[in-house]
Amino acid sequence: MNEELEVSNTEATAVNTESKTTPSVNETDLKNEELHKAIVAEETEEQFNAAALEEKSLEELAAETKALLMLTPKTASERMKIIRKVFYDKYNPAKEDAKEKYNAEKVEDAPDFEFEKTPLIEELKAVEEEIKKARAEEKKRIDEEKKKNLAAKEALITKLEAIVAEDETLETIAAVKEIQREWKSIRVLPKESVNDLWDRYNTLLNRFYDNHGINIELKELDRQKNLEAKIELTKKVEAIKDEKSIKRSFILLNKYHEEFKNIGPVPQESREPIWQAFKSASDAVYEQKRKIYDELETAKEGNLQKKIILSEKADLLNAVKPKDVKGWNEKTKAFEELFAEWKKIGPVPKSNKDAVWIQFNGVLNDFYTERKAFFKNLNSTRNENLKLKEALCEKAEALKDSKDWAATGKAIIALQADWKKVGPVPEKVNQAIWKRFRSACDFFFEAKNEAFSGKREEEKANLEKKEALIKQLQELTSQNADHKQAFTDLKKINAEWRNAGFVPYKDAKRISKAYDDANNAVYTKYSGQIEAAKEANLSEYYQQLKTSSPNGVSQLEKEERNIKRRITTLNEEIASIERNMSFFNKSKTADKMLKDFNVKIERVNKQISKLKKELSVIKNAKKSDPLEEDNGTDEVPSN
Repeated sequence: MNEELEVSNTEATAVNTESKTTPSVNETDLKNEELHKAIVAEETEEQFNAAALEEKSLEELAAETKALLMLTPKTASERMKIIRKVFYDKYNPAKEDAKEKYNAEKVEDAPDFEFEKTPLIEELKAVEEEIKKARAEEKKRIDEEKKKNLAAKEALITKLEAIVAEDETLETIAAVKEIQREWKSIRVLPKESVNDLWDRYNTLLNRFYDNHGINIELKELDRQKNLEAKIELTKKVEAIKDEKSIKRSFILLNKYHEEFKNIGPVPQESREPIWQAFKSASDAVYEQKRKIYDELETAKEGNLQKKIILSEKADLLNAVKPKDVKGWNEKTKAFEELFAEWKKIGPVPKSNKDAVWIQFNGVLNDFYTERKAFFKNLNSTRNENLKLKEALCEKAEALKDSKDWAATGKAIIALQADWKKVGPVPEKVNQAIWKRFRSACDFFFEAKNEAFSGKREEEKANLEKKEALIKQLQELTSQNADHKQAFTDLKKINAEWRNAGFVPYKDAKRISKAYDDANNAVYTKYSGQIEAAKEANLSEYYQQLKTSSPNGVSQLEKEERNIKRRITTLNEEIASIERNMSFFNKSKTADKMLKDFNVKIERVNKQISKLKKELSVIKNAKKSDPLEEDNGTDEVPSN
């Protein structure tokens, strides 16, 4: 198991049997990540009170937009949208009132109406353009940096692939260390490439360290140094609990996670224990800060519920329209009291702040818009509504024959939402205009359903194909075929599986898991046959090695030295495991880890026993030559 926490990527990545498994991000990790982001965001961004904008004049709102240029482009863009909506909600009625007043007082030959606040529109547009430009430049810079970093890491992977393919030397080890250093220094990457790059890099790195060769001792020493470095990082994480600043705590924690990820491989038996120790220390830091944060969030949740209730009250209050002047005045007073109560309530969670205000404010705006319309001409308003709905009908009718199902579907749903926002039309045409609009919408969605029925049949057929392939794998597992033929059949089945196409979404996970299980069962069974065949032919192999060339005995001696070296290395590995056991002895999960260590020691001893048997076969092969019978018996390294 790799020892890194994937902070920004939570999807599990499938790798082949030669790769290591990337840990999936569990529920605790996701909660920790959310806590991290929330605390850092709250300490680095000033609070933005959207409700306060309602009390500002048009000039003050224009000044607010200019202040946005001091913020990050992303934050400025988000706040600009809110200010812009409030601005125009005030600007348009003010312009209309001014125009009505001007026309009422207009004398003959007077110039056309010009609203004195119009220059503010140009100011808003200028600021908005600057924000858009800054946002585009920021995005372009980040994208270019990501592409550059992606190319750099691809080049490092190419170098590492070449090194893994070469014979080992001191130079290749130095080159790998340099690649690790360069890899660590490269930061931001395209999100969709992060997991794939890491999997390829980590697979190559582990393959390099796992290969036995002349420099195995140096590699094991390097793994031990990496383990010591990760132990020190674990101690540093534990020390974060004494840090008073919550923001600095998470900055340090993020830094240590990045360092941990890039240190490099540790001995196989220590990978999981050191990762669990490091992660436990990290979780303890999160838990320490979470209690305080949760108390604050609980209070905010309470405030959110109060504001939601006020929004619901506003919805109910606005649901029944007054029929006379007295009714409108009474409702105006009720809305003023709701707004005064709203301002007394404290802050809400940041993720809901703007949404709950927009919801409440939207109801207020609807009410005051309708109030104003009432005091004009009701029939005129309904005629205007009729024009709006006729326009929506025309748009729906223009879209109904489209075959771009996804985009057109969203467009028609948006039209339906717009339809709901439009007020009543004259009663005599109400049913007719509704049937016209509904007919166009129904025509499109019925055509879409008919088009997708064929795709569903195809996915159903693909599901049947894949279930048949799984059955073939299960039959292959139950047979006692030759392993070569079995792997040929397995390869053919895998190819057919890849070409089978998509299945219904609800069956995708189930069928994929069933296939993986059946595939692994075949591989496990026939891999065992290969090992058995190899062991049975070991004596014959060394006899052929001896007689295949004039220096056959020298070849046997070389094999003998290599096996002795491997035995020595395995003995050192056992000693290393026993040293590490003392470090983890104080852990809460000590019993489990000590059990795992003992299992690993037993496994290594089995490998040593197997190598000793192979060494005995080599000696017997040597003794069959009269010239070698008096050479004596070499000592075998012992555990």
